[in-house]
Amino acid sequence: MPIADIISDIYFKTKTNSADYPAADMLIHINRAYNDVVSQILSADGRWQWDDDNQSDFSIATTALVSSQKDYSMAVSHLKILRVELLPNGETDYIKLDPKDEADESLAMDTSSTGTPAWYDLVGGSIFLYPTPDYSQASSLKVYFQRGPDEFTSGQVTTGTKKPGFASLFHALIPLKVSFNYCVANGLPMANGYLQEILRMEKELKAFYGKRDKDDRSIMRGKRILYI
Repeated sequence: MPIADIISDIYFKTKTNSADYPAADMLIHINRAYNDVVSQILSADGRWQWDDDNQSDFSIATTALVSSQKDYSMAVSHLKILRVELLPNGETDYIKLDPKDEADESLAMDTSSTGTPAWYDLVGGSIFLYPTPDYSQASSLKVYFQRGPDEFTSGQVTTGTKKPGFASLFHALIPLKVSFNYCVANGLPMANGYLQEILRMEKELKAFYGKRDKDDRSIMRGKRILYI
């Protein structure tokens, strides 16, 4: 459902028009609903990690290792770190680092050592490597992450063609959520009906994204039948 259709559906459901419901306000409410749907997806997503279909790149960041530098900052758009890998000095294959916390006794005893990092700790907006790397090398720290939705802009509203970056079966959740909140705020009687539809679709959304492990093999087994 392109953004132009989302807006039209909101006008229909709320019995409003562009004069009653200013475009700037609607854009805020659409993006708020977009984020809410994505939060539902992230909470239900299985091993097949969700990423917004509108993103033009993969949710993987790579940076250089710097000798004696322990901490590496991350962009605020990274909602969740999924995996951290490191390229040992002079090697061609990445190794997976183990997540730990500096409060762990085994880690606290070894925070001053240097060498090839084997684990990491997330502190605020940074990744801390342990041991501290004792070599510099380009493109040697690789981070797999999960990010939020690619929100709509006012220019995209004007163009009218951009679609939400999740399964099209559930695009209708955005106008439903916006319309529900508008009706509640304005005391309109349609609010309860929209709420029931939202709850139904959210249940289906979570079931859909909770079963997307496409690399898992489904195995059929025959049932034993006794003939007498």
